[in-house]
Amino acid sequence: MNPYSSLWMLILSLVCSLSLAVASAQASCTDRPGPRIDWSGCGKARLLLHDDDFTGARFHRTNFRGSDLSRATLEKASLVKADLTRATLVRAQLVGADLTKALGHRTNLNEADLARANLTKSEFSRATFNQADLAGADMSKADFGRAAFRDASLKDANLTYSNLSRADFRRADLQGADLTGAYTYLTNFTAVDLSKVVGLTREQLHISCGDAQTKLPPEIQRPDVWSCID
Repeated sequence: MNPYSSLWMLILSLVCSLSLAVASAQASCTDRPGPRIDWSGCGKARLLLHDDDFTGARFHRTNFRGSDLSRATLEKASLVKADLTRATLVRAQLVGADLTKALGHRTNLNEADLARANLTKSEFSRATFNQADLAGADMSKADFGRAAFRDASLKDANLTYSNLSRADFRRADLQGADLTGAYTYLTNFTAVDLSKVVGLTREQLHISCGDAQTKLPPEIQRPDVWSCID
């Protein structure tokens, strides 16, 4: 066979394969919601997706800005670098989901189940996690500035080196949570039991907020005056 013919056949085969791959990627964005769907890189902003089942789905860099995912099932879904800005995920099921480097400014995650979820290096400033379950979640090196965690469960959560500045943890369960290196400027620990947290230092505590109901580790002395008083 002519060597040039073989080369052209190889090139044609590669072009066809690439075209099929592109077409497949484009088609995936129009697929209906369902388990293990792949909407990576797709624009899904301002959509009503509440109550849908996205178990094991792939949403790498997917744009969900302003979308309603309330009560959606997202267990073990991959939302790496997904944009959830101002999205609503009230009571969503996100057990074991991967939200590494996800964007979630002002996202509503009240009563969501994020047990054992990965939120490493994510950005959830001003997001609300009130009454959410974050037990065992990896929230390290993430930005939770001004986020609300009132009455939430953060048992054994990893908050190491995260920004918790002005975050609200009133009445949250932080038993076993790791606060090593976390930034706690004006973080609200009112009525929180901190006696069994890991890595909390005197310096962190003295720039945070608390009250008479805040329980401290035995080795840390209660501040004479908290940094902020309601």
